[in-house]
Amino acid sequence: MVPAAMKLGANPMVAMAVAMGEATANMLQPFWALPILAIAGLGIKDIMGYCVIALVVGVTLFGASLLIFA
Repeated sequence: MVPAAMKLGANPMVAMAVAMGEATANMLQPFWALPILAIAGLGIKDIMGYCVIALVVGVTLFGASLLIFA
């Protein structure tokens, strides 16, 4: 994404912000975990608390890095 942003003349930080937003969305909606939960016999409610903690930490770190380096 960064090379594409540079070819378009956009700020490379925009591409990084899009990537960080996608990572944050994956923490909020853990569809990646559904097959693992099915194998383990667990429900989404069993891991959602951990996903929320990861979301808060991720948003804090991503937001701070975008504010500092932008």
